[in-house]
Amino acid sequence: MKKYFVLAAAALVALTACTKMESTDSTPAKKISFNVGTYKAVTKADPTTKHALQGETESFSSKAWLHANGATTGTDFFGAGETITYDSSVPEWAPANEYFWPKAAESYINFVSWYATNSKNPTTVTETSLQWGTTSAPVTIAKDDNILFADEAWKFSSNNNPATYKTVSGVAEGVPTLFHHALAKLQFNMKLKTVTKSERSIWDVEIQTASLKIGNNGYLDLVNAAPSTDATTVAWKVGTAAATSDIVGWARPSSPTLETIVETSSTASDVTKDFKKLSFEGFAPKTLTDGKFESASQVFLAERTVLPQTLGETVKFAMTFKISIFHDANNDGNKDGAAYSEEIVTISETNLSSLVSTITSWNMNTKVVYNVTIDPVGKKVLFDPAVVDWAENTSVDTQIYPQP
Repeated sequence: MKKYFVLAAAALVALTACTKMESTDSTPAKKISFNVGTYKAVTKADPTTKHALQGETESFSSKAWLHANGATTGTDFFGAGETITYDSSVPEWAPANEYFWPKAAESYINFVSWYATNSKNPTTVTETSLQWGTTSAPVTIAKDDNILFADEAWKFSSNNNPATYKTVSGVAEGVPTLFHHALAKLQFNMKLKTVTKSERSIWDVEIQTASLKIGNNGYLDLVNAAPSTDATTVAWKVGTAAATSDIVGWARPSSPTLETIVETSSTASDVTKDFKKLSFEGFAPKTLTDGKFESASQVFLAERTVLPQTLGETVKFAMTFKISIFHDANNDGNKDGAAYSEEIVTISETNLSSLVSTITSWNMNTKVVYNVTIDPVGKKVLFDPAVVDWAENTSVDTQIYPQP
């Protein structure tokens, strides 16, 4: 998602003593507006897209610091901060108050922008530090949370020329601001797959219980450094206080809180049912698909946000499912009476990373999709008949006539 802020210049009049000094800059005054456009190449334009944050938010927060005349220390240009709201009638993103570009050649503005749901705004926002929570006061993540942070727009003193950008309607020029997701997304899909063909049997598989134990609290410490060039964007990096990798981003506190996402057949009101209960009925592996006989995939756990984390031994998965087998003597796709075999299969609580070794962490701005497959088709019951050979008991030669 790419956004850019449109900022315009204002005339400057300076008064010293009793002498009136007027600037020769005749640029008409224009208020700051935050028009949004995509400035990264896209393969296909979507005519229904009204702005680059569609589906995420209609407003976000921003702070800015003015370095007047190149001052080392910036002053709050937006005060305590501004809420930037999308106005579809213009269209533009704009704060409630008007702001203008500085006129002095050495002056510039730095912009830090973010978005957070459920009152989970950053605890620290400066030109060089952006933090959510601390080790002693971590942030607890809920499944519907959404946190975005933008690359810092550093040392801008005029609108950026968007001539090289791919824009959407109504967008002119401005300060590019690229948002990243601070959280990870998680989804589970389920399907049946087998390599064994069958012409006379039908399987039903019911997912009866499932649970996922995850960590849901942590803290994020982002830092940056002044670049050597002006009018550029600066990506945040994970700070040393987070004591974690740049990939995962978030650090776990010394006493992490674990959340168990569970689906069971229980009707108790205290049972969380984030996992969807699934039934695969009439599985008859007769159609070959990519070398496998398989069912259509179903969503087992819908998309939800989770705390980015290394999986280790903290994230655990467990499941039980019932397999029922029916005869189909006529091979017409219809079950012949009741199931002749039913059994419950249990996958005991296991480290998720050991079940799926290719995924060792849930990272920021990453959607993790687990495709879980069950092969309900075992080996056919066959017979290996044999007949025990006749035992032979042969007498010695015996003369019966005439009697000796």
